[in-house]
Amino acid sequence: MNLIRAAFWFALFIASTFCFLVIFENGFSNFGDNAKKEADFLKVVFRLSEKKKAAPATK
Repeated sequence: MNLIRAAFWFALFIASTFCFLVIFENGFSNFGDNAKKEADFLKVVFRLSEKKKAAPATK
């Protein structure tokens, strides 16, 4: 039960942080479109970090 509660609070923290960043960077106007832009940006960032990890070291 504690694990479920901790997972819920962690998810709530992540969602709140995302909303705060959207509002801080873009303001309150057009929140839906700005949230979509931020989500797309985060997808690109995580894809780039994923590619760097997967790239083999060549000499």
